[in-house]
Amino acid sequence: MNKVHPMEETIVIPELKEGDKLFHYTSASGLKGICDEGFWVTEHGFLNDSMEYKVATEVFYEVLDKHMKNKKQCENIKNIVKNEIERIQTPGLSVNDTIAYGGDYVISFCKDYDSALMWSSYSNYTGYCIQFDFKKLLNMFSDTFKHSVLHGEVIYNHETQVKLIEETIKSSYFDWPSGFDYLNTWEDFDKLTEENIEDFYYFLAAEISAYNMFFKLPCFEGEHEYRFVFMVGHDGGRYKPEQLWKQYFRIKNEVFIPYIKVPLKSLDAIEKVLVGSKNKSDISIKGVEYLFRYLKHDISVEKSPFPLRY
Repeated sequence: MNKVHPMEETIVIPELKEGDKLFHYTSASGLKGICDEGFWVTEHGFLNDSMEYKVATEVFYEVLDKHMKNKKQCENIKNIVKNEIERIQTPGLSVNDTIAYGGDYVISFCKDYDSALMWSSYSNYTGYCIQFDFKKLLNMFSDTFKHSVLHGEVIYNHETQVKLIEETIKSSYFDWPSGFDYLNTWEDFDKLTEENIEDFYYFLAAEISAYNMFFKLPCFEGEHEYRFVFMVGHDGGRYKPEQLWKQYFRIKNEVFIPYIKVPLKSLDAIEKVLVGSKNKSDISIKGVEYLFRYLKHDISVEKSPFPLRY
């Protein structure tokens, strides 16, 4: 049995650090819901980006095309890894399946304070921007989910995505002395036997699948997203009863959207609320102040300085 690096040593996604802030743009009902219940976290297959969880797979294909001369072998590896990625990312949807039914649920935050793009995308400048202390928020999520939460900056730059995939393959298979003896250079991919491929494809698919969580197309770069991914089970498989999470459904545009509820044990991670500049009500700030006074949590409440008339 070959030994490989732990995933956390080979998957390189930038992470925030203590003292950093995160921002969540939402509506009045969204703000109240977060304070009352925590976050409603959507399953990744129902996010608004149709390429969600697919970009890293496409980048992986590009990397193989770049480095492999044996095109038949190249297509074979692509297909095998692709099928495994799809298996990893697809829950057991039949009640007769013996595999676990679960999913990856994503909360998106922004790294930018008072972002014009995020205001327009999520609240038409009339909603609210919640400022969180990153470390406090991470600790709350980690306490709730133990080892089943991943987090990091979303990578949009295509060249960076290619470089990360290349470096991960090099680190996992070429440089690791107790790893795969038949893989030492890119040229070795051309000479792999079916037995070799069978030996390592699962590990490679798991790494690409992890990058799929944090790679997006360059057209979304203005979002400056930082995301948390919660990998949960609902039933079946090898999950213990205490590890299972209840699945809920909301309806949007006549579509059923699965989600989970991620509670906030306290409001300590919330530091400030910014009111959208187009919210012209003279009591908009006062209402938020009353809400947090009722919740017994001191925060700063301000109006967005964007000079918008309408």
